[in-house]
Amino acid sequence: EDMIANISYLLNLMDGAGHTDDIDHLGNRRLRCVGELLQNQFRIGLTRMERVVRERMTIQEIESISND
Repeated sequence: EDMIANISYLLNLMDGAGHTDDIDHLGNRRLRCVGELLQNQFRIGLTRMERVVRERMTIQEIESISND
C-alpha cells in the first residue's frame, strides 16, 4: 500500500501534478531562539561542573580512607 502510494506520487510529479519541498529553503529551517541556545549552554556547563565535582568528591573520599 505504501509502495503503491510512493510510486503514484512519483508518477504524478513526472506528469507535473503535485509539488516537492525545497529542503534548502530558509522557510523549512528551524531557528533556535536565544533562550533555547542559552538553555543548551547552561545544561552543558552544569553537566561539566557536575562531573568535576563528582571526580573531586571521589578523590577526597579515597584520600580520607587512605589517611585513616
